[in-house]
Amino acid sequence: EEAKKVYLQLLENKYQNQEILFNLGFIELQSNQLLEAINYFEKAKHFKLQNNEQTYIFLIQCYIKLNNYSMARQTFQESLEKHPRSEKLIFTYAEIEKENNNFQELIKLYEKGLSINPNNFQALSNLGAVYEELKEFPKAIEIYKKAIKLAPDISHLKVDYLSSKSFSCDWSEEDFKEEILSSVGIIGQSISPFELLPLEDNPQKHLIRAKRFFDQRFQKKSEKLKFKPKNKIRIGYFSADFYKHATMYLMRRIFEFHDKNKFEILIYSFSDYQDIFTEELKKNVDKFINITNISDEEAVDIARKDELDIAVDLKGFTKNTRLSIFSLRVAPIQISYLGYPGTIGSNCIDYIIADKVIIPENLKKFYSEKVIYMPNCYQCNDSQRIESKKIFKKSDFGLSEDTFIFACFNANNKITLEEFEIWMSLLKKVKNSILWLFKSNNYSIINLKKEAEKQGIQSTRIIFADRVSNEDHLARIKLADLFLDTFNYNAHTTASDALWGGVPIVTKKGKSFSARVCSSLLTALNLEELITKDNVEYENLAYRIASDKSYLMSLRKKLKEEKLTSSLFDSEKFTKNLENIYEELINALI
Repeated sequence: EEAKKVYLQLLENKYQNQEILFNLGFIELQSNQLLEAINYFEKAKHFKLQNNEQTYIFLIQCYIKLNNYSMARQTFQESLEKHPRSEKLIFTYAEIEKENNNFQELIKLYEKGLSINPNNFQALSNLGAVYEELKEFPKAIEIYKKAIKLAPDISHLKVDYLSSKSFSCDWSEEDFKEEILSSVGIIGQSISPFELLPLEDNPQKHLIRAKRFFDQRFQKKSEKLKFKPKNKIRIGYFSADFYKHATMYLMRRIFEFHDKNKFEILIYSFSDYQDIFTEELKKNVDKFINITNISDEEAVDIARKDELDIAVDLKGFTKNTRLSIFSLRVAPIQISYLGYPGTIGSNCIDYIIADKVIIPENLKKFYSEKVIYMPNCYQCNDSQRIESKKIFKKSDFGLSEDTFIFACFNANNKITLEEFEIWMSLLKKVKNSILWLFKSNNYSIINLKKEAEKQGIQSTRIIFADRVSNEDHLARIKLADLFLDTFNYNAHTTASDALWGGVPIVTKKGKSFSARVCSSLLTALNLEELITKDNVEYENLAYRIASDKSYLMSLRKKLKEEKLTSSLFDSEKFTKNLENIYEELINALI
C-alpha cells in the first residue's frame, strides 16, 4: 500500500516510466484487482525495456483469471511478434489451452517452447501429462524419461513415468521401476502414495509416503472443536463423487437407511457434476451443500457453522481430494472411509473404518488413525443393485460358448507381470480356456497380447471387454466362470460386482489395505477357501476350480446361498452397524 501511494504520486507529477506502471500492475494483480492491473500492464507494454516480456506474461495471466480467453490469445499473438523466442510466454499461454482441454494446440505450444529450450524439464513434464491424458502412453513414457534425466531429484516425474507404464502394461525396464520404488516419496520430495498402491504391497512405505505427502501438501494449523450435544447426531459426508461413481454404487443405500430420528445427514460435494444418483441422494439427506468453487477456508467456515459432530472423508488421496478442509478441522471427530484404501498419515483424521481382515492387530502399526472395526466386512454394498434386463450370450462379447472363462475386470494398471505370468500358466494348463480382461486403453492391449505370445500363449486367447453401463456389466459378468484377482491392489467394487453376479473369485491376501479387500469380501460370504496365501497356492486353486466342474458348481451354489443371507449385501444391517459405531464415538465424548 505504501509503495502504491508513492507510485501514484509520481504519476500525478507526470513522472511516467515502464517500471512504475509495471510495479503498479503487479501490486493490483497481487491484490486480485485484475481490471486495474490490466490498465497498468497495457500502458507498460508499450515501453521497450527489460520488463516488457514479463509485462505480457502478467497481462495474459490477468485475462486468463478473468476467463477472457479471446483477449489472452490476442495478447499472446502480439507478444510473440516482439518476443518470438520467449519460452516463458509460450508456456504461460499454454495454460489457456490447458484450461480449455485443447490438447492438440497444447502439444504444439510445448513442442515450440522445447525447440527453444529442450532442457526445460517442467515443459517436458507438462507435455508428458498431456499425452497421459490422451492415453498416448508410449509418448508420455519417453518424455518422462527425458525429464527424469534432466531433473533426477523431481519425484513426481518418476511417479508419472511409473503410472504411464502401469496403465499401458509396459513391463520393460523392471529394474529401473524397482530402483524408483525403493526411495521415491521416502526420501527427497513427497509424492501422493495413491498411484503406487498397484505397484507394491508395502504398508510401511505407504505410511511413510502418506505422512510426508500430507505434511507437505495439506497440513494446516488445526483448531480443536468442542462437541456440543444436540437432539440428533450430525454427520457430514465429504466427496466429489456423489453421482454414478463406484463410491455411490456402494454407498447409496446408506443414505436411504440412515435413521433420520437419530441422525442429521449433511452432504458436502466438491463436484458440479450431478445425475440421477445425486437427485436421489438429495431426497435422502437433510442438506446438500455444493462447495466446489469456494476455498477450503470458506468451506470450513460453512461446515463449522453447521456444527457437525462427525465428518467423514470419502476421498483420501484420490482425484479431487480436499484434505485441507479436514486439516483445518470441521468436526470434533473426523473419519476416513471407503474412497482411499490406506492410511492418510495425518493427525487430523482420527479414525479409519476397516474390519479385522483388512487391518488385523499386527498391521495396525502402519496406520496413523485409530481403527474402527465393523463387525463384518468394511465395504458397504447396495442390496438392490439395478441389473440390466438384457439377456447376454457369450458370443455378444466375442467369447466362445464351450470355453472356460477366466476373467479380471480390474483397471489394467493393477495388473503386474507377477499375476500375468500365473494367468498365462493357467491358460497353458487349461487348454480350452480364455482370459477376459477389461479394456483400459489400446496400448495395454498391445502389450498384454505381446507378453502372452512371448510366454507361448496365442494372443487371440485374451479377449478385451469394452466399458458398458454398470447395469449391463452386472448382467455381463455372469458369463465368466472364475474371477482372477490382482495382488497389490485387489478388485474392490469390481469384486463385489462379480460376487453379486455369482462368479467366484480367487484372491491372494497381502499386507496393505488395498491388497486385502477381496479377502474381506470373501470372508463375509464364508468363502475363505478362495483366499490364498502365496502365488503357488493361488495358481493351484484356480487350476483346480477350472479343471473340476463339480467343484466350481459347488462354489457357485454356496455363493448363491451366502449372497441371500450374508451381511455383505445387507445395506440396512450395514447402516445400523455403522450408526452404532457413530453413537459409541459420540458417547465417548459426552
